[in-house]
Amino acid sequence: MNIATWLVPALLVADQTIKLMVLWAVGPRIFDDGVGAIFLTNLFWIVDATFIKNTGAAFGIFQGGARILVWVSLAVGIGILAYLSLNQRRTSRLSQLALSLIAAGALGNAIDRLGHGWVVDYVDINRTGISVLDSFPIWNLADACVVVGVLLLLLPQRKRRY
Repeated sequence: MNIATWLVPALLVADQTIKLMVLWAVGPRIFDDGVGAIFLTNLFWIVDATFIKNTGAAFGIFQGGARILVWVSLAVGIGILAYLSLNQRRTSRLSQLALSLIAAGALGNAIDRLGHGWVVDYVDINRTGISVLDSFPIWNLADACVVVGVLLLLLPQRKRRY
């Protein structure tokens, strides 16, 4: 069984559930045109839940590109799932995991872009005392999935002998 068969749906449900909880906590303020970052709560230690509308890509880059990014996200997510279904036996478990994470992240943010025209970001690392981390953009579970997936793909992999 392909890892993507269970991991992608599980991550999509988790991602969308958390985003719905964030939107519920923000309430009607999400409809305000000029709404910026809205602090929700301290989550733990150095992390806050802070809502922000992201009209760009992961971590706030390419702002205003939601229209094209929805199609790119859908193409990446669906393309990866198609690749995994056709090449399951030839793809290592680590690669399946990495590609499943990337697909889930791409599709999770695509759902937001289709539904809202922007992505719900909410993880805010801002109390570390390290300027690089304290000024890091606000992100979400889908962004984290993409980043971890790409990092896993960069790990050296052993070649199988047939």
